[in-house]
Amino acid sequence: MKIAIIGAGAAGLFLARALEGKGHSLTLFDHKEQAGKKLMATGNGRCNLLNTNLSSSFYSNKEFAETLFREYTYQELKRVVEEEWLCPLMEIGDYVYPASLSGIAFGHYLKASIHANFVFSSKIGDYAIKEDGVHLFHDAKEEVFDELVFATGGMSTPKFGSDGSIFPLLQKHGYAIKPLEAGLTPIKVKETSGLKGISGVRLKALCEVYVSNQKIYEENGEVLFRKDGLSGIVIFNAESILVHLGAKEAKIVLRPIPSFQKDRATALMKWKEIAPTAYLESLFVPSFANYLLERSREEKVPLSSLLNEISFTYIGHSSFEDSTISIGGVSLDEIEDDFSSKREKSVHFLGEILDFDGLCGGYNLSFCLASALKKAKSWAKD
Repeated sequence: MKIAIIGAGAAGLFLARALEGKGHSLTLFDHKEQAGKKLMATGNGRCNLLNTNLSSSFYSNKEFAETLFREYTYQELKRVVEEEWLCPLMEIGDYVYPASLSGIAFGHYLKASIHANFVFSSKIGDYAIKEDGVHLFHDAKEEVFDELVFATGGMSTPKFGSDGSIFPLLQKHGYAIKPLEAGLTPIKVKETSGLKGISGVRLKALCEVYVSNQKIYEENGEVLFRKDGLSGIVIFNAESILVHLGAKEAKIVLRPIPSFQKDRATALMKWKEIAPTAYLESLFVPSFANYLLERSREEKVPLSSLLNEISFTYIGHSSFEDSTISIGGVSLDEIEDDFSSKREKSVHFLGEILDFDGLCGGYNLSFCLASALKKAKSWAKD
């Protein structure tokens, strides 16, 4: 078959690699100047490809995830990458990376292993389904393909290519698109006083999220402070959950030393006796210690209570430029189980372009890989 893949990011590259050696003629189109820019930057540049704890509970549509990952378990995804693609993986906790621990190396290896035609800096105008195939209008040309795959991503980190420019075209063809929002991104908080002084500070804490006084989520991890809010993986996850709930305001509680079970007030008195000028620095870096002291004075709350609970009011989140993924996209009601369109013959959708997303930790790349393998398998059966 002659197959056009729109988008040479994670999902597009994974599909091309899964189809390698199967006798297809592949052309990958991308409006950036190179393939896999976002893939090579993910996981802080190390490419968090999979997660050993691959469960539907980490995804926005649990029923859809349950069906897909029942077939494509972590063990199966790992087997494909290691045994078929010959790329060893490394497990660090639950996170799984290429053995090189380099997204750039993995991206280069993946592209070099694909024998396909790459068309970069490409502009897709439109497409039409006709008797002789799918007519794709691109770069002032008209080219006929047997199958057309959209794997463009959503709108997150547009500098890497996902800018949402394909969605007006899909709406023109009648597809239902759920409005897109930035996902897995820093949050903005009401209590900004003093945050500038601790911008860049990282704190291990238990993060709890409350909406209407009901706890909806908690996770242990690292929080990164910004001048206008909070960042870090636990914050990213909290943000995506709040977006899916449609919450406009929430309470974020950080418990900086959840394992510290002693009487905090008594402990503070003893620390102050021992080191009166730096007694909080047995626990925190100086800038954060000063932040706690100032906040205690400003809010007139005991310092010991801040050691147990530091509260912030969520008032919004950062833009697509800072986001890891997009929330929203082509409705899942538009596709069959094999990711082919219900609306148009020979049209398919893979990866982040769909209204389906997961939390941080390799879950979204796991979905890109699983959807690509599912699509490739369906064509092998045909």
